[in-house]
Amino acid sequence: MKKRTIMIIFFVFCCSAALAFFILGAKLKAAPVPTKSETKVFHLYAADMEQEVSQGTTLYSWGFGLWDPKKNAPASPPSVPGPELRVKEGDHVKVVFHNQQQEMHTIHFHGIDNSFAGDGTPDMSQHPTMKGETFTYEFDAKHAGTYYYHCHVEPDRHPEMGLYGAFIVEPKQPKYKTDGEFTLLLAERDPLLSLSEGTEANQYVGTAAEHLHLEGDYDTTERKAKYYTINGKVDPEIPAIHVKEGGTYLIRLINAGSEVHTFHTHGHHFQVVASDGRDISHPMTKDSITIGPGEKYDLLLKADNPGIWPIHCHMGPHDTHGMHMMMVYDDYHDKMNHGNMNLVSDVRHHFALLKEYQFDKKYDAMKPEMKDIVQGIQDFYSISSDAHFEEWTALDNAAATVSKQLNSSPNPETLKNSINDLEQKINTMDQALQAGDPS
Repeated sequence: MKKRTIMIIFFVFCCSAALAFFILGAKLKAAPVPTKSETKVFHLYAADMEQEVSQGTTLYSWGFGLWDPKKNAPASPPSVPGPELRVKEGDHVKVVFHNQQQEMHTIHFHGIDNSFAGDGTPDMSQHPTMKGETFTYEFDAKHAGTYYYHCHVEPDRHPEMGLYGAFIVEPKQPKYKTDGEFTLLLAERDPLLSLSEGTEANQYVGTAAEHLHLEGDYDTTERKAKYYTINGKVDPEIPAIHVKEGGTYLIRLINAGSEVHTFHTHGHHFQVVASDGRDISHPMTKDSITIGPGEKYDLLLKADNPGIWPIHCHMGPHDTHGMHMMMVYDDYHDKMNHGNMNLVSDVRHHFALLKEYQFDKKYDAMKPEMKDIVQGIQDFYSISSDAHFEEWTALDNAAATVSKQLNSSPNPETLKNSINDLEQKINTMDQALQAGDPS
């Protein structure tokens, strides 16, 4: 009897153990395998460039671009703003910075909870990166949201010179059902800063700065912006936001500049759903939002009022001097005339390149630009009235003189005088066309 009892207990124990093992195995099999976070690697460089805020209006600038580590050469030209970097929430991020510009620089990832070593504060968390050197930043993208990156050396100069760009951490799962999104970086430019930095570096200061004069050293406390930009451009050359009726759109708003702006949408309200990379538990519904330097907002806009609507900074001088763009519904594209260039805009674009190459004495590079200028002169003559024949003839002759000198052995001083004369004739023609009635 005792032996039988022991056998029954043993049998029950074995069955229980088998059942427990089966259940545990099933749970282990069903348990999700932890996914290893992905490492996103970016290579950025900084270099000199000419920022064209509008057709023919250029400023000596510094921009970020993508770098090809295999070729050890630029993978994209520098731009203002710099390339938008996008990662997923939870990604490990590695950014290798290659400094190709004569000034020393760092990168600060604004709003990212970085390590001290990756903060980008010069002479504290790192030594500034000198020309020809590299520095690697590594961090985990823990929080989805809108951020940006910028140089943190002399923050009153380097970011305004163009060293900034958007850094977006996308959520693992979409937070909102949207039909598209737009990233808008607000900033300002003072041509005197380009004049100061360009003169010191012996670089062409740009068409917007070359006729200016600076008394003494440039003082950033006396800074007066002339151009207020969205994504590096001014009105009317800021691309419109295109939407469809009934669509929902995420606007990532970033103030990368040094002044306060008030973002306003005509005909629409939006929900403020996040601030500085953190969700707002009770979103606010607004049609205007004031954004300080370094701030970021996520705005959710419902396209429920068809038309062509302005979007702009509501501070008058900022709006008037560039910070103005449009939102256009699909059915209104044919009614869109805002943003059309005047007849001389394309000529001014090529003339700006001509002046840059003239400064660098790249005479062969000037020749194709002159061909485009001559073609542009021919094109707008064909649609201008007879009343402008005198101005057009003078302009055509001035262009012919520059072309002739470029096709021989140009004398730098003579060529400079001829190009200055061509610029004057372009300005005269532009004024005549704007005052007159093109046929």
